[in-house]
Amino acid sequence: MPADSHTMEVRSGEEVTIRPIKPVGEDVVRVDIEADGVWRLDITREGEIADVVTTRDADGILADRELPEWIDEVTAKFAQF
Repeated sequence: MPADSHTMEVRSGEEVTIRPIKPVGEDVVRVDIEADGVWRLDITREGEIADVVTTRDADGILADRELPEWIDEVTAKFAQF
């Protein structure tokens, strides 16, 4: 796991890896959130999802996936920075 990645455990007990990619605006950062698949999201400084850029399944193949129930737990961390 790269040094700039962070891992957290969500209420369901699942381990989630958060990897910042790049800023895409003054108050928005693009991140990969990995668990059973990958969600590439643009998240505001307030922890709101500005855009769902791409989603991939567990095999890394592009797939139209719903956001997981625990996503708010993860995005809320951005409001703390």
